[in-house]
Amino acid sequence: MKKLALFAMIFGSLILASCGGGKEKNDSDNDTTQVVDKKTAQDVCVNENKISVTVKDYEMIEGQDFVFETSNFEVKMSSYTYKNDSTAEFKMSNYTQEELVGDRLPEQVDIFVELHAKNGKTLDAAVYPYQEWDNDYWSKVNIITSDGTVWFNWFSGMPEQGDVVIDFIDKDNICGSFNLNVEKPDSPTIGTVRLNGTFSILK
Repeated sequence: MKKLALFAMIFGSLILASCGGGKEKNDSDNDTTQVVDKKTAQDVCVNENKISVTVKDYEMIEGQDFVFETSNFEVKMSSYTYKNDSTAEFKMSNYTQEELVGDRLPEQVDIFVELHAKNGKTLDAAVYPYQEWDNDYWSKVNIITSDGTVWFNWFSGMPEQGDVVIDFIDKDNICGSFNLNVEKPDSPTIGTVRLNGTFSILK
């Protein structure tokens, strides 16, 4: 019986030795986790705007079409509001506050954008389709003019209006691109409305 107990002790010692003597291995010795630096607005965004706008054959006053066309929408004034982690809005204007005297002139135009996240998502770099309310991310975009507000109107059978692509967004900065187009010149409620190009609002 003593021999059996001695044999069991020797065998147990051998097992412990083969397992490193019972010493727990420090996971930090083999920790290969790499810290990834989060990109900033300066890493992602180019601080410039290259926006083209076309509005024509679009009737806002009965019997009168509004026309505004430019291949280079000059942003002279902009504002950006991060309301919460699921809603933000921004506006870009081709005039300064000092130039807005009296009635708005036909050439004084605002681009107004709302961005929304839902279904548990938060605002992030993503594609925000135009007024796709059931989507995780969606946008609302208007062009505000002296004659009223221009929408990207649409009906069944037409190509989808498009989207706003956000490359970067945080509480102070935003950049991305517009890809919004509707064309039906024979319909005064649709007309030709286009908004394309890149934008950036940085703190």
